[in-house]
Amino acid sequence: MNPITGHCKCGETAYKVNGPTLQVVSCHCGLCRSLTGAAFSTYVVVKESQLTVTGDPGSLTAYQVTDRTRRYFCRTCGTPLFNANPETYKGLRMLYLGTVRGHEQLEPAMNIFCESKLPWTMRHEPGQNFQRAPGEGR
Repeated sequence: MNPITGHCKCGETAYKVNGPTLQVVSCHCGLCRSLTGAAFSTYVVVKESQLTVTGDPGSLTAYQVTDRTRRYFCRTCGTPLFNANPETYKGLRMLYLGTVRGHEQLEPAMNIFCESKLPWTMRHEPGQNFQRAPGEGR
């Protein structure tokens, strides 16, 4: 999938990535769960330098989720498009899987924050499973 493209539900905000997918990750942390209303979130990790936001420039807005993380979403329809955490994941952006065109072809290689995983979610996820995120120093 190169280039990677995607958009929000209403189509006002879109993006293009001129580079490869670095990783596909499912996150089971409570923060992702509360922000999405889902049991976990799946992200497509790409280089920030290869991501271009297209569409109406005024439609993309951000919310400071934590002191390290910002969530970018469409101002019109509210679709989350990507997250940025420049302290922990410098130079990377985490695209929300459901916004990526052709996301059906992607499969997570790992699950992170399994310590927070809801017990009723899939018991045998593909890929590697980590109690926390790799590189997370707490």
